[in-house]
Amino acid sequence: MIGRISVAILMLIFSFCNCERKAEKPGMTVLIRMMDIQDAWFRKKMKEFEKENEVKINVVTFDQVEDVKQMIDLERKSKENKIGLVKTALEMVYPLARGGYLISLEEIVDPNQLKKDLDEYLPEAVKVGTIDGKVYYIPRKLETYLLFYLRSKVKDALENWEGYRTQIDAMLKEANHHGLPAGYQLEPDPNQWDYFDLCVVSFFWANQSYHGITMPRVAHRGKRYSGTVNELMTRIFELGGDKEDLLLMDTSPIKDLFQWESFFIKNRLYHPGIWEQAWSGGDIWRAISTGEVFMCFLHQIDLFFVHGGSDPTMTGYLADPSDMGVSILPKGVSLELTEEGKPRREGGHFSNLYGWWWGIPVTSPDPELSYKLARFITSRENQTEECSQFGMFPVRNDVLDELEETFHEEWKQKIFKVTRLQFESGTREFPRLREWPQIGKNYLDAWYDICVSKRIIKKDKISESLRGYARINQAILSSAQAEE
Repeated sequence: MIGRISVAILMLIFSFCNCERKAEKPGMTVLIRMMDIQDAWFRKKMKEFEKENEVKINVVTFDQVEDVKQMIDLERKSKENKIGLVKTALEMVYPLARGGYLISLEEIVDPNQLKKDLDEYLPEAVKVGTIDGKVYYIPRKLETYLLFYLRSKVKDALENWEGYRTQIDAMLKEANHHGLPAGYQLEPDPNQWDYFDLCVVSFFWANQSYHGITMPRVAHRGKRYSGTVNELMTRIFELGGDKEDLLLMDTSPIKDLFQWESFFIKNRLYHPGIWEQAWSGGDIWRAISTGEVFMCFLHQIDLFFVHGGSDPTMTGYLADPSDMGVSILPKGVSLELTEEGKPRREGGHFSNLYGWWWGIPVTSPDPELSYKLARFITSRENQTEECSQFGMFPVRNDVLDELEETFHEEWKQKIFKVTRLQFESGTREFPRLREWPQIGKNYLDAWYDICVSKRIIKKDKISESLRGYARINQAILSSAQAEE
């Protein structure tokens, strides 16, 4: 006891003397939003950082991506500088940086060192975090839709679809007055597919009996939420649309989307659970597990959950995980054909671009420590561990360049290799607008009206129906401009 008291007194005296001592690092708050298993992993890593740097890290979870802005505002008003690092969704990357909420990394790190550090990350990820020529973010992860399918069922379609060619041709002829494209053959490699290939395999599966049940086996989200909006917008990208098309809502890629969607619904090529039960992503996972869905769009983390990942809670949704196939998204082409039997309009194998970044707010009590923390959590060791466990697509070049050495399981290598191929094939961003949720709701209303309820396939009727929704879009954007 005497020894302990003596040590305590000596430490107290030492704290008041003018002797040179190590400065104590301040405490810091990190704002995150993660699924529970990833949240637990992150907090464990924060304990490691605390120990290494003699600092207290307080992890706070936000609910909506817009909350980060409000939380920084509140801290500014209280004049308490605690928030040192914020996990930032794509749609908030520009608003936070341009609104003066973040410190550019050039203000924290020596330019030569910063360039060296940033060279470790994918250029496309760094580019998103660069606003007006200044870098504000350290990349955390990127994600994009891929095409998920069951390999055995694709094999079945490839070997047997010709028996349905006449029926498929007649079905298409009712819609485009031509039928299948001239010289059509189903491509054996799903990476080479376009929308007509999707049509063929969807028809084949919908008319085959599996375990005594005949039903449509292709799905996408149908719940009235952002997940469904993202899927519809991704299809517009495939059909050659861009941000301007999404906002105008009455251009050819938009009309092609609605025509294909109505066609698939009217001809029973989509699983009715999409709109009858308003499926979310989780509903599709469960439909995969029960054998009701053979094909859909999934992100990387989705694929880990469906396959069964490294985390014990990712138990998988497949009876045979080796049956999981993954490819880049199909090429978007119009349902309409030319006189020569070629698609009248062609898009590409485009997918959506989404991701998260680490930003350092102006409220940081220690910007250098904030930067060190961002670099720590995205280090090669930590990124490898997190990506391998949860399916995050790596944003570090040294991890991506050595996929086979880094990820020993072949199925993980496959997901990441195809993801990289998808980025090379092309990805596009959604508009970064405060009003985007309203515009997304407008698309959902139009989809339920034109495709689900009325199942309109004729192009002129689709154009007529879209006009009203296009006017709503313009009213939303005009109102926003007036407020500014």
